Amino acid sequence: MFDDLKNYFLIDSNPATGKENTTFRQSVLRILLALTVCIFTVSEVHSFVIYREFAFLAINSAYLCLLFGLLYFSKKYTTSASIVFLITLITTSFLLLTQSDEFHAEKYALITLYSLPLIIRLLFCFKASLVAMLVNIYPFYIMTTDSLSVDNTEIALSFYFQILTFVTLNIALPLAVSRIIQSLENNAARLKQLYQKLNDNYAMYEEFFENTGTPTLLCDQKGKLLKANQMARELLTDSKQHKFPESIISDWLVPLSDTGKFFWQSNVAECTLKHKTNIYIEVRRASLTQHGHYVLHLQNTTQLKAIQQELESSQQTNSRLANFDLLTRFPNHRHFCRQVNQRINEQNSHLTGAMFIIKISQFKILNKQYGKDGANKIILNFSKSLQRKLSEYTIIGRLRGIKFSCFVPLSQTHLIKKNLSALINDVLPTQITVDGSKLNMDYQVGIAYYHTDGKTAEELLERCEMALEYSNSTERLSYYNHNLENKLIEEHKLGLKLSSAIKNKEIEIWLQPQVKTNGQICSFEALARWQNNGKFIPPTIFIKIAEELGLLPALAENLVRELVATLSAWHKERIQTPIAFNLAGQELMNDGFFALLMTLISDNSWLSNMLELEITETSPVMTHPLIHKRLRSLSQYGYSIAIDDFGTGQASLGQLVDIPADILKIDRRFIAPLPGDQRHIDIVKSTIKLADSLDMKVIAEGIETKEQANLLISLGCHTLQGYYFAKPSPLSDWTAQDHAKAKEQRMVY
Repeated sequence: MFDDLKNYFLIDSNPATGKENTTFRQSVLRILLALTVCIFTVSEVHSFVIYREFAFLAINSAYLCLLFGLLYFSKKYTTSASIVFLITLITTSFLLLTQSDEFHAEKYALITLYSLPLIIRLLFCFKASLVAMLVNIYPFYIMTTDSLSVDNTEIALSFYFQILTFVTLNIALPLAVSRIIQSLENNAARLKQLYQKLNDNYAMYEEFFENTGTPTLLCDQKGKLLKANQMARELLTDSKQHKFPESIISDWLVPLSDTGKFFWQSNVAECTLKHKTNIYIEVRRASLTQHGHYVLHLQNTTQLKAIQQELESSQQTNSRLANFDLLTRFPNHRHFCRQVNQRINEQNSHLTGAMFIIKISQFKILNKQYGKDGANKIILNFSKSLQRKLSEYTIIGRLRGIKFSCFVPLSQTHLIKKNLSALINDVLPTQITVDGSKLNMDYQVGIAYYHTDGKTAEELLERCEMALEYSNSTERLSYYNHNLENKLIEEHKLGLKLSSAIKNKEIEIWLQPQVKTNGQICSFEALARWQNNGKFIPPTIFIKIAEELGLLPALAENLVRELVATLSAWHKERIQTPIAFNLAGQELMNDGFFALLMTLISDNSWLSNMLELEITETSPVMTHPLIHKRLRSLSQYGYSIAIDDFGTGQASLGQLVDIPADILKIDRRFIAPLPGDQRHIDIVKSTIKLADSLDMKVIAEGIETKEQANLLISLGCHTLQGYYFAKPSPLSDWTAQDHAKAKEQRMVY
């Protein structure tokens, strides 16, 4: 009951609503009405018991009803109830002053009137209270006038008492209360501002907490959950409920490791959800607040755990991928070096051995011919054969592509190069079976000795690579030596310059005449010449470098375009002398260069009589079916095909069947011993007869003496070439002054 009365009269206001003044007035009005009701109730009882004046009782009862009514409507109609209450007080006071003759009635009426400014101040405002103060001067004037008209000491004392009462009740108390209320209102305004600022900060922190980007919890040191953002609620409860049940963290999370009872106090803790043990949660303590609370960030690491488990389960596979070749299962470059270095470190004092790199020759051609799958089968079969023939103490690795490395412990016998070469030749398979068919294999091998040429696997491999650069089809096995290293460095520098020279079209064309038996020039052979820093580089050197660097197609394209430009000018001048152009084979494997040749003869049909293609028969790619196919296409389009260096290269007689050649050139190695060597005479004679039987033109090159020329003419060779007739000279010599030199040779028909 006491609480109910307290709540009724002392109304609490919510600062957020901004209605503090209204609730204050409601509270004051109810208190004043309740006190007034009490006074009138006591007066009612007193009048009924003692005086039994029913008229007074009726008036008193009417007032009580009015007061109870005002109490009832005080909440909904606070201002109206206040006005009615004040009117009632004023009316009652004036009635008592004017109608009653009792001294006490007048006294009560004056006290009521003098109290009106205070009541008005409490219920309304300060200005209304001032008006009431001024209005009260009138009753004060009436009462004091009556007192001053009577000359009596007692009356005089009453006058001063009235002044004191008037000043105290009508002026002092309202002003004092107004000052107190003003201070309270100022404080209330400041509190309201602070409260608003606090609310804004709280809203900001609330928004920040909800939008941290990670599931976030706030808990005390004992793990009691104080707050959780939406992401945390969704993670822990699988719902978006705004209210989080009061609990502790251990009700939701179970630590994986032994981090103690209060695992949330550690910086990082791995946990699982208590109701879903397959969900892994990482708990990170972000900060310790000033209140001793913990801010915890949660991260769902289930997928990371799954990936980690998958990685761990495939660790062995990954190790194999990192250290071994997938196709052959041999150690890769890095793991091979690691194994060799480990062997060297373990047996350094008494170990003797050799490192060699095996390169499968012509593999690009094999790859193009058999496809990727077929080429992989070749590599796989070769690796199995190699492993089967080498001892178990040999370390075998696959470096890259078609290169294999071997480190072989050697006895004193095999320290001799001849014996080591025999050992290597024995372990290299000459044939490999692929899909039932046998394939002839060719290799290049670079060899280096341990201790002598290098003391680590990396050094030995580097030396083997250098030696490999100088292996070829005739000398498949090449041993490292220091002079070879210097030579390779020089060739590397020369290769850089050659690349620049080809790009800048600095390679020149020189022409060497080919003559008939009467000495008349009937054709030319185009030769490439390169002058580097005032010194001519032999073609055998720079052509080989260009072939190794893959520069031959670009070089050949430059030279062919220059030749065709010259032949076009000769064609206009009716100079009908053809020029032969050498091809090493790599150019024809290039699709772009082959297309260029086809385009040139399609656009210039007269080239069929003016441009001959010489195929270097010593080139290993000349046995490739694609070369044969493209040569047949070029022959069908009208090009004359010549086989250069016949008798010195790859399956010479077979080339006469596979290549649609029109011209056969006898190599200088068969011409040089003439006329003193009968065996060479017989070979040349047989070659000329073979060409005649196949209706092929024969050209003998490298003729340096008159005797050689006369012998070849007697044997039936009608086209001759060599220093005896003319040395090569720049193309510009033949084209200068409107092709004057060419016209002097009676080549205009």
